[in-house]
Amino acid sequence: MTPPLPTDPDSAAEPGHPGHPGHPARLAELRAWTGQRPWLGGALTVLAGLTIVLLPAQGFSVVLLPGVAGLSGFVIGGLITACGLFLLFSPQLHGLIGIAAVLLSLVSFVTTYLGGLVVGMLLGIVGGSLGFAWSPPDTEMR
Repeated sequence: MTPPLPTDPDSAAEPGHPGHPGHPARLAELRAWTGQRPWLGGALTVLAGLTIVLLPAQGFSVVLLPGVAGLSGFVIGGLITACGLFLLFSPQLHGLIGIAAVLLSLVSFVTTYLGGLVVGMLLGIVGGSLGFAWSPPDTEMR
């Protein structure tokens, strides 16, 4: 067993250092960032798009090329993932993008392999709905 290496007090890996991920200033920045956008709706929508893209792709190899349902799974799953990223990084478009995510998720049920085995479709509907229903926080203090 080797002895532990000595730590440098100026190292960013130490818990009290401002560069450490668990530092209170970093947590405050993360809370401020997530408070200004529909992050749960965006995260669920990104997860839905990835589910719709990746679940049907499990059975494809170089020899077997996907048919129409496989290709539409890649396209629609990619569009749903893009909707989730827009919810995260352009929160001012939350209404339009939320509706687009829900509609694309419903379309994925018909055009892909049951919308990513129904899991991706349901995640997209919930994530798009949360994105649509989100309202920006008041900037004025009462």
